[in-house]
Amino acid sequence: MSTHKARVISTTVMGTFDPETRWRDPNLTRLPAMPDKNREAIVLCMDELLFPFCGPDDILYSRCKLDPVLQEYLNGLGFSFRSHYHYDLNDPNEPLPEPDIFKRCIFRHAVDPARHLQPMNKGRPVADFGWLSPYAITADTEAYQQAARPLNPLPALETVIRVNSKLYHNRLLWRIGAKCWGTEVNSAAEIEETGNLLLKRGPYLLKDPFGVSGKGNLLIDSEVMQRRIMSHLNQQENSGMYSQFLLEPLLHKETDFSSHWFIRVSGEKELLSIQRMINHQQNYSGSIQADQAFIHLLEKADYFAVIENALRLLAEDGYFGFVCIDSMILKGGEVVPIVEINARKSMGLINAYLDKHWGPYGCTSWLTFLSLGLPDGFAFGRLLHILRESNLLLTAPGSYGIVPLSSNTVMVNEFLIRRRIADGIQIKPIMPKGRLYVSIVGRDDEHRSELLQDLRQVLADLSIKLYN
Repeated sequence: MSTHKARVISTTVMGTFDPETRWRDPNLTRLPAMPDKNREAIVLCMDELLFPFCGPDDILYSRCKLDPVLQEYLNGLGFSFRSHYHYDLNDPNEPLPEPDIFKRCIFRHAVDPARHLQPMNKGRPVADFGWLSPYAITADTEAYQQAARPLNPLPALETVIRVNSKLYHNRLLWRIGAKCWGTEVNSAAEIEETGNLLLKRGPYLLKDPFGVSGKGNLLIDSEVMQRRIMSHLNQQENSGMYSQFLLEPLLHKETDFSSHWFIRVSGEKELLSIQRMINHQQNYSGSIQADQAFIHLLEKADYFAVIENALRLLAEDGYFGFVCIDSMILKGGEVVPIVEINARKSMGLINAYLDKHWGPYGCTSWLTFLSLGLPDGFAFGRLLHILRESNLLLTAPGSYGIVPLSSNTVMVNEFLIRRRIADGIQIKPIMPKGRLYVSIVGRDDEHRSELLQDLRQVLADLSIKLYN
């Protein structure tokens, strides 16, 4: 009998959130939007939310160093993974990265010869020929594939970009013979022409092909507003850019939900989860697992037959991997099977994997977040300490409470502001904004809501400002 242990093939879990901004053609016209530099840094640090996809031998490769207190806490709950990172923004001895360098895609960072992968905890080095589990495929993923040589195939970037466009899902509905709500337009003039017809029946949504979670979508409710948007787009078209948008009547929805699937290279499809979504003003604000009564309602509405046809065409068009399909139920009871297709991982899928972890204990996760304004000198470890002291922190699988899921989404802007002031780049201190992602594990919806209210009170007691 051989004394050598079988080699364990690890998976590297990594990715850059908001990939839509990287898929989007820079020559496309843009809808007006208020830039939010705080949001950009937070989104870049959301990669640490991918840890539920890791097993004990797997590597979570994040942009910034996960707070060691948080990783120790997560390990204690049974989330075992090896952590590697690119930047430690809290280390004053490490140079502060230039903004344009910091926001590069994580796959580009991973093959940057000027730096090397930083292990957060000891263990064997990252080996070639492991598996790669990306959040989404971007232009820089190919360079990483050539360097790391993962064992598993990935779909072509061109295919990924194509199937993630809202124009694709609108055309797909026609191909499968399903009800299609959208109208594709290719100029400001066409928007005005189609928009005038829609406004006779009510407000409509003007959707960017790669808009996401309220960003890149506008509600048009009057001709006055429409003319302002047309003027904005005409200026861009006159400078040589081109327009592509989807116009949809504003539907009176009752419930948002999403179904999560995996398409194998062979074309086989696996249902992973159905998640009810909690949205606020077209912005994502949480996911929770749908119950059997809800799934039965979808079965009666032939929802799964429509989705199976859509997934078949996705596979025929060359896509394989994770797929999230956003759907809704209207106030009259009609099910709209496909509102959007996200051919990547998603927040709902993260919650589904959290549920896999809590499932053996009979518990269900509510994944949500709070937008924060941090007081001077705030430290993430203090939050965990106070939650524990308040008996709000979930400390053992099978119990109830709050599970913080990320540290840098809370702290990144605090780190950056403090470092810029220390380096003389910034003079005036401003309140740093962060986002606290949590899994709320409770007995039922009412109990989870009570836990969230208790969390809000704890944060207020810490002089943390709440924006949502």
